[in-house]
Amino acid sequence: MKIINSLKVMEKTEIQKASQDNKGKQLKIVDTYFFPVHFSVWEVVYKSFFRKEVKSRSITGADLTRGSTGLSDSFPEFTEYEAKKNTIIEPSLSPAKLAEDSREFIRQYYIHYKRIWSPPVIELIREEVVHLPYTILFNPDAGSERKKYFLLEHSSKNLDLLSNYPHIKENCSNNLKGGDSQ
Repeated sequence: MKIINSLKVMEKTEIQKASQDNKGKQLKIVDTYFFPVHFSVWEVVYKSFFRKEVKSRSITGADLTRGSTGLSDSFPEFTEYEAKKNTIIEPSLSPAKLAEDSREFIRQYYIHYKRIWSPPVIELIREEVVHLPYTILFNPDAGSERKKYFLLEHSSKNLDLLSNYPHIKENCSNNLKGGDSQ
């Protein structure tokens, strides 16, 4: 067991209810996995088109397994959670490298999309690695050659085919023997 920072993890009964609501049938739980994301809060100072100094705050989230970075609406509320070591996906990229990439992402965003008048002054305010929980489920009634795995995102309760998320499937493949024909 290892203690990690995680978003709220759904209980098994909540997971079963979410699968019943989305698919209309009871799906069997394989396991819940935790994917690391590096969240950063940036304070950006720039001059607008009207040459008025503007202070802005932006939040980025960088996937530590793929390296993709994007904007986030809010800094996630997380708690410490004790998870099994084999369910924690280890980062393939360093948080320091992704912090640099996130800074460059913010710089490019303000220059190209906000169309600012002066180069932005960017300062890191806060950063944290937070693990996002995902549960893999499957339909036990399907034949073994047609077994389909589903992915439940805990934060949105969205249920979709695991095959639509190859990076997650790849990271969890050692536990998915004999299935996901799609």
